[in-house]
Amino acid sequence: MEAVPRMPMIWLDLKEAGEFQFSPAVRQFILKNYGENPDNYNEQLKKLETLRQVLMAAEWSEVLSDDVLWFAS
Repeated sequence: MEAVPRMPMIWLDLKEAGEFQFSPAVRQFILKNYGENPDNYNEQLKKLETLRQVLMAAEWSEVLSDDVLWFAS
């Protein structure tokens, strides 16, 4: 008899995120919480959105490729 009983494993599918724009919500958050002009962050928001799109389209083996790591830096 084991000290910890074994429980059957449950298979869960990987989560998938659909296409959506999160930039408007981030822009509103910046304006509301920091009182800054969200237009000052256009370049960073575009970079973040591009990174998200690349990661969502990538296969799991490609997630840590040099291209993705370049976006993250």
